[in-house]
Amino acid sequence: MKRIPGDLPFVVRRSTGRWTVLIGGIYAAAWILLMIQVAAGLLTGDSPDRTNGDAVAVAAIGLCGLVVFGALAVASVRIAVSGGPVLALDSVGLWVRNSRGLWGTAVWVPWAGVDRLARRGRLTVLTTDGVRYTVPLRFNDRTPAEIVGAVGRFSGRPVLEA
Repeated sequence: MKRIPGDLPFVVRRSTGRWTVLIGGIYAAAWILLMIQVAAGLLTGDSPDRTNGDAVAVAAIGLCGLVVFGALAVASVRIAVSGGPVLALDSVGLWVRNSRGLWGTAVWVPWAGVDRLARRGRLTVLTTDGVRYTVPLRFNDRTPAEIVGAVGRFSGRPVLEA
């Protein structure tokens, strides 16, 4: 199965709002820095070929850059949240992505196969086979406290602070 099922009692998805703020802020900062450079290049100095059209050029470049950076931000957010849930829990086991990347496949781990649960910036699930799965606790639609509490409640064991 490629995706984690979304109909289990506790499901964690990527938060579109949080990703929008993060990625939008990065692209906005890049656009502002670009505009400062363009404006400084076109509007400063005493060149004899300088005209009043330079301000119009700065505005046109700014508008075009804003459209391009906006489209890149929207595409980046769509890619970040399109992978479906990152974690799902029920009383039998948990579904987790097997990769930190955006396109990891879903893996089901029964609670009997979980050796240790630890939290240190992310939730780490160590199986009895020695396989380690990590679940990011940031930029999700659930808070880290909700995630750790639900994992402890469904697994019946404490989540250790690593």
